Amino acid sequence: MARNHTSLAWLGAVALALTIGGCQRYGDHGPANISAIKDAVTADEKKWNEQFKSKDLESLIGHYADDAYFVAPGVEPANGSTEIRHAYATGLSDPNFAISFSNDKIDVAASGDMAYARGRFTETSTDPKTNKPVTAKGSYITVYKKQADGSWKAAEDFAVADPGPATPVEPGKPVTRAKMTTF
Repeated sequence: MARNHTSLAWLGAVALALTIGGCQRYGDHGPANISAIKDAVTADEKKWNEQFKSKDLESLIGHYADDAYFVAPGVEPANGSTEIRHAYATGLSDPNFAISFSNDKIDVAASGDMAYARGRFTETSTDPKTNKPVTAKGSYITVYKKQADGSWKAAEDFAVADPGPATPVEPGKPVTRAKMTTF
């Protein structure tokens, strides 16, 4: 539960940074073509979903900037393309692994150099305890940054699983409360 709060705090911080950053203008390049940027992010996410189906590791890693940061349920945070490659390779080695995602919002900074997509995902993997497939659903936010070549790459990628069902406490046993952590 504390991890979910931490992840949500990160998501809020990213959204706030984009909102504030979107108020700044960089140079005099005219207004950004917001519609074209949203179309580019949508096309990228469609391609990304297709590459998950084919389990094409190198193409999947190609969606990230070299210095990207990636956090997902059940995975250690990955900083940079080498760690992200390792996290993806581990996930793709699971014969039951499958993921699909779809955004419900794309927002673009007024400067036209950053955007984010927010949406929902569904992931199937093998439960290590039972060796049976399990499915998790959740929310994600991906921050995209325009690259020097004009392409859009994920700079920050955060996913949070939906909370599981409440677990009843045995009568006579004390309730364990989550500890809050601070930065």
